[in-house]
Amino acid sequence: MINQSNTLDFYNSNANSFFEQTISVDMHRLYQPFIDNLPVRPVHQQNILDLGCGSGRDSIHFANLGFNVTAIDGSQELIERAKTHNNDIIDWQCLTFEQVPFQKWHKRFTSIWACASLLHVPYEELPELVDNLLTMLTDESNFYASFKYGNRDRIKDGRFFCDMDEERWETLKQKINHKFKEKTWLTIDQRANRNEAWFNIMIRKF
Repeated sequence: MINQSNTLDFYNSNANSFFEQTISVDMHRLYQPFIDNLPVRPVHQQNILDLGCGSGRDSIHFANLGFNVTAIDGSQELIERAKTHNNDIIDWQCLTFEQVPFQKWHKRFTSIWACASLLHVPYEELPELVDNLLTMLTDESNFYASFKYGNRDRIKDGRFFCDMDEERWETLKQKINHKFKEKTWLTIDQRANRNEAWFNIMIRKF
């Protein structure tokens, strides 16, 4: 297992700048397909897990729409900053990816939102983690994840990145035990002065 402490150190040390760079990014082009794929039930019965919530931008958006949101991140510094914007409605928790499978969350969530978060997990570890996450979903629920577009694991500026492309995803999904349907598509980074491509995955659990 790759030690991810350096990645967490980066976010804890750069929490202020990361927060400011991401809190106001317009993500509506991704919010809508995610919401459109939620299971059919009243808003107040939708439980969303924001996996790697960062600045809390997306958690706040979903909570403001009336969804129940559990927001987790491995960086305590980012969690503290996210709380300042909305501390009453959202269940904020500091948890690493390694700790997530040990939570008592069996079939607790109707959806998982993992925007630019699982890209910090080594490729070889993703099938087991995704399987564990899928056990936390109710039937006919959805799971969104996004990765930088590419075909390797790498270190950049002290952070670990697992890139994803069509070929890597096809190989990875064969190692996931749960049955699901999925759609993949590419988008361009929504942050100013960025033109990186992102690989998006929308999973629909049977």
